[in-house]
Amino acid sequence: MALLNVQTVENAIKNCQNHIEKYHLSKTEIVSIHDSLGRISSKMIRSNEVLPNFTRSTVDGYALKSKDTLGASESIPSLLKCVEIIKMGEVAQSKLQPGECAYVPTGGMLPEGADAVVMIEHTEGFNHNDVLIYRPVSDHENVIIEGEDIGLGQALVNIGECFDVQTIGVCAGVGISEVEVYAPFNVSIISTGDEVYPVTHPIHKGQVHDINGVLLNVMLKKLNMNVVKTYLIQDNYDELLTVITDLSHSMDIIFVSGGSSQGEKDYTVKIFESLGDDVVWSHGLSVKPGKPTILGSHKSCLLVGLPGHPVSAFAIFNRVFRTALLNAYNQPLNKILAILDTNVIASQGKETIIYCHIYQMDNNLHARVIYTKSGLISTLKEANAYLVVPGHLEGYQKGECVEVIML
Repeated sequence: MALLNVQTVENAIKNCQNHIEKYHLSKTEIVSIHDSLGRISSKMIRSNEVLPNFTRSTVDGYALKSKDTLGASESIPSLLKCVEIIKMGEVAQSKLQPGECAYVPTGGMLPEGADAVVMIEHTEGFNHNDVLIYRPVSDHENVIIEGEDIGLGQALVNIGECFDVQTIGVCAGVGISEVEVYAPFNVSIISTGDEVYPVTHPIHKGQVHDINGVLLNVMLKKLNMNVVKTYLIQDNYDELLTVITDLSHSMDIIFVSGGSSQGEKDYTVKIFESLGDDVVWSHGLSVKPGKPTILGSHKSCLLVGLPGHPVSAFAIFNRVFRTALLNAYNQPLNKILAILDTNVIASQGKETIIYCHIYQMDNNLHARVIYTKSGLISTLKEANAYLVVPGHLEGYQKGECVEVIML
């Protein structure tokens, strides 16, 4: 039996990252701002407008010259003449002179000559067009100046920045209807195993549902990837060879679940190697769980052979692939510090991935380690983070503050 070509997790992440940067950072597309949530900007975006494009009021009240309110009080109010009622969406027509004011709604345009707005609560109508002002206002009080929010040419989105709700709102505010983003990967998922059946198929003893196919599908879509095709192929070498060979010419990534170890019907590495010399970078990672992971590439197609066990596949997907992807696009992992609720024992000499549940208590974040028997997929339901213990450590002590990565 051949020895596994084991490499460190750090090298695996770097190799995947280098592949993504080499073949995929140049692929971009234009999308509607409505469809940009979660996408990554491939260019710097600057504003071609100012926001607001007119000086506007932040309250319902009267636009006026602030000097006309000096000394105004409940007992000695200022008396001003209202010369215009400005409506929303309309341009103010008047040019205020000393002693004049104009009614303006929240968001309405200030007339020329006005430099402040007094809230309507601090005013009172008097006679036909006269208004009593019961408190003074300062220059630019209750006012947003033209261009005060966003200036012409101001940078709104940086290269590599992810479009969130707030960023989309800012772009919409200055009339940006389309944005350039990195193109999604075209991905195919292949689940393998004589015992594996679709989740819609009734199973008997000795058979299992295709958990990995479903997991990979939703995790990839969460990363805005285009899952082109999913397959469920039993341990048939010729059929697997045909499918993987065909897909390697059209897909950006192929994920193969199962068949990654060294059993009689573990065909994944043999099929990857059949695609050409130096296709397989590594067969085995110095990690627990997930040691029998296979990584390689055929031209621009990234090849990933994941362990068949869902807990291991989930761990490797997040620790290796998702980390490499975020690194390539300069996106941060969501890392936090938490206090361990128990001792953590790791496998010395290899990296150990440990699932945990993060919760808050006494104004501190705590990590409850989820210890289960190997093979229990209920672990996935409880876990909202994972802890990485480096190979040179035997573990951590209860009460230590450690870095965890949120799922």
